[in-house]
Amino acid sequence: MLTLLAFLTTSCPPCRPFWDMLSDPAARASLEVAVTVVAPSSSTEDQERLRRLAGPGLRAHMSSQTWFAYGVLQAGTFVLVRHAAGERPWQQPGEVLGVASPATPAELSEVLKRWLAQSSG
Repeated sequence: MLTLLAFLTTSCPPCRPFWDMLSDPAARASLEVAVTVVAPSSSTEDQERLRRLAGPGLRAHMSSQTWFAYGVLQAGTFVLVRHAAGERPWQQPGEVLGVASPATPAELSEVLKRWLAQSSG
């Protein structure tokens, strides 16, 4: 299975376009891969704001430990992970197929298309 981990914070202005994209079910579906937002722990993030930004249907997980496990240093980083069915790559790291910090949602879509093509070929 493949999951796109979106490392975002609730207070990062450059993250806002990605929140808007991922909270829209149609835009999220166009990515053609499961998506989980990973925010830092609740000691630094507002859990209620996270729920509002994610909206219904977008999986969100709060864990600074996941940021450390994947070596993510900045908000707006996206990691495509291959993992076994039933595993949760935000809790147990999977095989990293790609890492990027795109400037825009359109750039994210293009990068993800390349990663998906590479992973299936």
